[in-house]
Amino acid sequence: MSRVAVKCHILAVAMACLVGLVASTGWADSIIWRGPTKPLTLGLSQDDVAQVEMPEPITSVTVENDDYVEILMLEGYNNRAFRMRSNLPKMATRMFMSGASGNTYIVILTTDVPYRSYVQVVNGLELDNVKRKVTKNFGPMDMVRAMAQDADIPGVSRETYVIPNWFRGSNMSFDLAEVWQTPALTGLVVHVRNESPQPNEVNIPAITIPKTSEWGTLRYASMENLRLAPAGQPNDKGVMFIIFMR
Repeated sequence: MSRVAVKCHILAVAMACLVGLVASTGWADSIIWRGPTKPLTLGLSQDDVAQVEMPEPITSVTVENDDYVEILMLEGYNNRAFRMRSNLPKMATRMFMSGASGNTYIVILTTDVPYRSYVQVVNGLELDNVKRKVTKNFGPMDMVRAMAQDADIPGVSRETYVIPNWFRGSNMSFDLAEVWQTPALTGLVVHVRNESPQPNEVNIPAITIPKTSEWGTLRYASMENLRLAPAGQPNDKGVMFIIFMR
């Protein structure tokens, strides 16, 4: 088996694990817990009961204003599932849940957000670990190749992020189009337009690329065709791929 085939096989197996984890959580009715400092918000109703399933057994529950809500732990779910109802037409209070692992879940219970009859809380930290395993051997050149081929890769998130005239230079306009991310890499797809009536060449080392601390350190930039035709003629545009590493 070739190195490329081996890498694709590893990504496929890891993605199957990720899809299985997501599917088992009923993703469409889920909220993601990102850590003990990131409160969750659950919408409750006075007219109906919401069932909430946590990602692990819960050992204790404390409600800041326990007159505001009714909370019942369900049998047969290993202390993971609860039914909740608001006692008031309009209210908000906090609930503190301690998990068997030692995790603390801070939950805002309120009638101010849409009520859903069934919600599963997904441990986002576990999902992040799966993504890290999927993309462990995924390097900058793999990211550039995926962006150039417009290919979805397991464990790599991509988001349309259109910013026209993101930056300018040498009679050229650079439009940010997409942001691709793994836990270690950020890739940017940038559309370049020549605005000069003369041929123009993209001088990558001379470009001042906007960046944020969130993306990390600029490591790589590439463009298939650096020389652009005069504005308004064929080939007066190109695509640049920029890679940051955290």
